[in-house]
Amino acid sequence: MKKNVVSLLVIVMSIFVITGCNGSKIGTAPDGSEVDVEKGTMKFIKEYEAGGYKLLPTEELNKWIGENKDMVIVDTMPADYYGKGHIPGAVNAELPATSLVDATEDQISSFIELLGEDKSKPIVVYCGFVSCARSDVGAVIAMEQGFTEVYRVPGGIAAWQQAGYEIEKNNKN
Repeated sequence: MKKNVVSLLVIVMSIFVITGCNGSKIGTAPDGSEVDVEKGTMKFIKEYEAGGYKLLPTEELNKWIGENKDMVIVDTMPADYYGKGHIPGAVNAELPATSLVDATEDQISSFIELLGEDKSKPIVVYCGFVSCARSDVGAVIAMEQGFTEVYRVPGGIAAWQQAGYEIEKNNKN
């Protein structure tokens, strides 16, 4: 686990070096609010350390989709956001943006139902963006249900769209 945290920190610092040290501005935040970036990063790392799941970069998920990998992709955003655009093949189960304690029994049971029975099938969860906790909530629920291959996509749909990948619109579960 400690090795994963170190790897995550190396990735975050690499992003800083690549995007923040180009001479035109200092930092990674487009608007200069580096304190907000730091707070969001620390929150994300704490969630990840506590969650016990794996991280899946946007580019790797796109590769898995291209390979038709057998997996369950869950968009944890509200249904209206899901309808406006989601990662191809994703199903929708809205989860709270705060923490697992704020999830209702209906939200939890609906989410679990979408995962299926195969505990070894990869489960991929995402939400809107890095500091959105909905995907952490979903990953934690999947881990608690005994799924062994649980992945969180840190950048969510925002990173997916910024990478220029295809989205689906107005699909139902």
